[in-house]
Amino acid sequence: MVKNPQSDREIIKRQITALLDDAVKRTTVATAIESHREPVSEPESDGFVRTPMVAVSIDETPLLVVPGHILVDDEHAQATRALLGPDFSGPERITCPSGTPLPVVRFNSQTADLAVTTDALHDAGIPANFSYVTPSGPYMKSAGGAEYPSGATPEMSEQEQNGVGEGCIRVAIIDTGINVTDTEWGKQWLRGVTVTDGNRDPLNAISKGPLDNGGGHGTFVAGIIRQIAPKAQIRIYRALDSDGVGSEEAVACAILKAVDDGVDIINLSLGTETYKDRPPVALNAALELVPEEVVVVAAAGNDGSSRPNWPAAFKRVVAVAGLDQDLKRTQWSNRGSWIDMSTVGEGVVSTFVVGFESKKEDPDPEDWRPTAPWAMWTGTSFAAPQIVGLIARAAETSDAGQALAELRANGSHVADFGVAVPSPLTYTVV
Repeated sequence: MVKNPQSDREIIKRQITALLDDAVKRTTVATAIESHREPVSEPESDGFVRTPMVAVSIDETPLLVVPGHILVDDEHAQATRALLGPDFSGPERITCPSGTPLPVVRFNSQTADLAVTTDALHDAGIPANFSYVTPSGPYMKSAGGAEYPSGATPEMSEQEQNGVGEGCIRVAIIDTGINVTDTEWGKQWLRGVTVTDGNRDPLNAISKGPLDNGGGHGTFVAGIIRQIAPKAQIRIYRALDSDGVGSEEAVACAILKAVDDGVDIINLSLGTETYKDRPPVALNAALELVPEEVVVVAAAGNDGSSRPNWPAAFKRVVAVAGLDQDLKRTQWSNRGSWIDMSTVGEGVVSTFVVGFESKKEDPDPEDWRPTAPWAMWTGTSFAAPQIVGLIARAAETSDAGQALAELRANGSHVADFGVAVPSPLTYTVV
């Protein structure tokens, strides 16, 4: 049965507390690392490979990286090879699953100090970096995970139902995938969204029981966009596993695949900090190949920090921070001069999946069993798709770039949070 919480405001308070709790983050990251020691292929998911990761602590900042890998762009491959010692193999050229070459090469070493190596390469004029993991937030469970809202959930008007997914604007969601199994969403809010073995979110591929840390994340993001822009054509690309973890290479390849498919807007509810705030190589390479007319939007991150979070921090990308229900600054959202826009990121309600939480992750676990499951979640992951939805809705009568410019022009500036835009979602927190 579905648990009925006391109030939405209590839910939001618990979620914010978890986002601000470093101990919760450390514990959940440690658990995620333990289940990502080795690359694991998911045959049922069209061969999707879960990314291995480790935490590298540099200057007391834990960074999530693929062990033993550094990346450089093609242009510097031979110069890098000449500078690296025999303990490095490579260059290994990277080809995306679609067959598209990523203009990046990989060097591998299980013994070298990769921080020292990348510093030496930078001193030689080569912008090398770790191969980063770009999580949707590997600590978003515990008391800060999705919960069942207590108020009346959104309803789609007859007019909206008749036009779902039939517009001309194509939106790419690069995330954990989507799952409408045993729900009504495939015929309602998420009608027309193609679900395949390659983009289906398995929900619990790691735990084999309760929802994994990122289970349902992509479905939730898709529902946000559909609530705001029902006509948008939504295309789902799975680059993160059901724990919300994926390599920057996988995300970069998904970006290039979305561009090849002719999308107009890309949503990236994921991100990472980096060593010395240097841009991730693979993400940079992919974004340089994205046509100017394609709008790319990314979540700013939930660490309450002013440090750049990538890919949001790229100038090419619209970085979106999270505000409270009154459009005021929050403690938990990242902020700074690199933020472009912001909207409500607390108590966001959207489509969810059938599944249950572990008592180990949440002392008061949810159990989503209805055919129309909704959830309430907090984070910049859920602010970014609201901006995407607004752009997509306006672009039905213009184009994505013009829609973005008008949205920025009509917002109000909030220090360190860019241009603030009211939430277009209809759910009322109770």
